Amino acid sequence: MGGVRGKSQGCGTCRARKIACGQERPRCSQCVKSNRQCAGYQRDKVFVLVQPGAKESTRTNRQDIAKINPNPFDQGPGHEIIMSCNIRQQLLDAFIGRCLPHPRFRTRSWYKPWLFLLADIPTRSKALEFSTLAISSAVIGRRFNDSALIHQSLRAYTRALREMQKALWSGTLVREDETLASCLVLSLYELMECPDNGADAYQSHCKGYLSLVKARGMHAHTDGIGHDLFVGVRLQGILDAIGNRVPNFICDPVWCKDPWASRPKRMADRIADCLARMPSILQRYDQLSSLHRKEILDSTYGLVEECMRTDQTLEDIYEDLRLQLEGPLYWPVLSPLFKDSGHDQGLFPVIYDFPDLRTATLLMLYWATKAMLWATLSNLYDVIHLQEVHGITVPIVEVTSEKHEPSPSNDEQTSTERNAPTMGDGKNYLRMARNVCQSLEYCLQEDMSLLGMLAASVPVIITVWAIRYRHNDEAELAWLMGASQRMRQGLRMWTYI
Repeated sequence: MGGVRGKSQGCGTCRARKIACGQERPRCSQCVKSNRQCAGYQRDKVFVLVQPGAKESTRTNRQDIAKINPNPFDQGPGHEIIMSCNIRQQLLDAFIGRCLPHPRFRTRSWYKPWLFLLADIPTRSKALEFSTLAISSAVIGRRFNDSALIHQSLRAYTRALREMQKALWSGTLVREDETLASCLVLSLYELMECPDNGADAYQSHCKGYLSLVKARGMHAHTDGIGHDLFVGVRLQGILDAIGNRVPNFICDPVWCKDPWASRPKRMADRIADCLARMPSILQRYDQLSSLHRKEILDSTYGLVEECMRTDQTLEDIYEDLRLQLEGPLYWPVLSPLFKDSGHDQGLFPVIYDFPDLRTATLLMLYWATKAMLWATLSNLYDVIHLQEVHGITVPIVEVTSEKHEPSPSNDEQTSTERNAPTMGDGKNYLRMARNVCQSLEYCLQEDMSLLGMLAASVPVIITVWAIRYRHNDEAELAWLMGASQRMRQGLRMWTYI
């Protein structure tokens, strides 16, 4: 049937059949011949509202349809996140600028924490693009109570996981800085948002970026962004080794030296060097119970000497830090929480204040490392005392696992002319642990935001491991565990750590 669409004058039946209509009235000849019901010639009328002086309208686009039928999850600021790279960059800038307090974390110009580098890393990788989108929208959404933005962050997180898997399958992308950065960002998102209501995803990504660092090789972490990302990975790798009480490649002396071939070590790197010695010490301590009594004493004294050398290194670091600042490193103040709580005995009435968050972070890490070191020394002193005085073999007490009461055995008694170590009484770790406790409130101030919680998290974990299951330490442990629960407000996975 020819003609112009919409201009046919035929009956409704012929138009539906797409044949020529005779246009006879009241019924056309085609319908009469075929014995069909003629639908007639009445056409549907369409009324168009026209306002005088109105401009001619254009075709409705997708944006107009979205305005007419909005998605309930697109009501908030998260609506345009997936649509615009410009908005993604603005969101990342807002995250770094408003949620990471630069003035409170004073540092040298040539070094920035890896979080500050996200805006400088080229987003050639989809994994990095969506992982930074997830972390930025989550933090901004939590800060301004925007549920739509938080929902968008979860969508971006799941997309980032898919893109990360593709990057790991790629022979070229797997060795790029963007892929390692993506893995770090995803682990931080899981620490903050805890999307699986557990620690499995976080631990999986921690193992993942350690494997990435090892696969990339030493040369990829000696300079540039690769080195800064390695510094961000390193402390988590050491914590993983301490938790397992077995050293990994991050604790190897070569990996503690060569990545700084073209850069000087910071104070935090030097403290981390001391902390990296602990997994090997803990591993050999655990093996004491399988040795004969004479071997136990020899090995124990060797471990004590190694701990003493490490302690002296920490003292040198503290002295260098003290010389860097003109004023005091910290000073005592009355706790605002203690004043508001009606003198609750569960709180420390006196806390520490610091010149800035960087100094607080260094001192907390220093004290936590000393607490771990001296808690181990305390156990070693127990072994020496019971072996030399009573001539007995005792079960080894783990610093980071269950508490055991010393129980004598019937091993034959022998004597030794070696004197027990005389440096300290082995209980200085308790004083160091209290220092960490009294510094926590400073890091959890509101203006410290996310950076304060992240800075405090590692020292608190180390301190908890150091004082757990030691005699007469229940009060400090209970206070530290209780006070650190405030960190769940920003680190939702804290409950499962």
